[in-house]
Amino acid sequence: MLSLVIGFLAIWTVAAQNSTDGGQDGRIVGGWETHITFFPHQVSLQLGTRHGCGGSILSPTIILTAAHCLLEYTKPQYYAVRAGSNEWAQGGSYVRIKRIIPHPKFHEPTRMNNDIAIVQLQQPLVYSREIQPISLATAQDRVQPMAQLFVSGWGSQSISQMQPEKRLRYTVVQQSEQDQCARNYFGAGTVTSTMFCAGTQMGGRDSCQGDSGGPLVTSIDGRMKLYGIVSWGYGCANAMFPGIYTKVSAYGDWIAQTMEQLV
Repeated sequence: MLSLVIGFLAIWTVAAQNSTDGGQDGRIVGGWETHITFFPHQVSLQLGTRHGCGGSILSPTIILTAAHCLLEYTKPQYYAVRAGSNEWAQGGSYVRIKRIIPHPKFHEPTRMNNDIAIVQLQQPLVYSREIQPISLATAQDRVQPMAQLFVSGWGSQSISQMQPEKRLRYTVVQQSEQDQCARNYFGAGTVTSTMFCAGTQMGGRDSCQGDSGGPLVTSIDGRMKLYGIVSWGYGCANAMFPGIYTKVSAYGDWIAQTMEQLV
């Protein structure tokens, strides 16, 4: 696993050095095309046969995503995931969904709070180089203020582009100062303690439409862990309005209890 982490960091560092904060190489705003073997935990969550959101593999039958991606959660037969492919439309494993469990307090007490959901698949995924689970960040884990955070997905290049990208992309962001972020968002939405903000000082890099529910990962003690879930924001790649992510470490108990119920 450590060698995989080193490989992740190497490719991401090279890519980061070859770009500027203001530059946009398209797709997941200000990002780069990548290969699923660097993000083997990433899945495309699909409504019918169209990409809608991202998700992360926790076990062969469990996917973690955002609750707002699954508004028809009482009709799991509408949804499926594709895992193990660079492209959301083909390749890898396409598996239909058996059950969807959004957080019971989604949208409480404020809109977009508790934006997290667990998806159970009808058949288990078969692990390979392209399909792997991701460990969860815990409340005890510490992420340095300037740590590189890696977010991936098939989301659009800009707020005006509504079509998902064909191939998987990623970008690199950093955690933003929470109080300042909350002040900037005052009137547009409430940034709670179970969320965090991430972007760049100059803007130009961000997740966008179609990345929702997808993973934000970082290296913690030499191991890649799922730190955030793409949730919401005002526009895309705006320096004043960084992306807002669900803080995974705040939901460890709920995730564990829910997964136990689904065994």
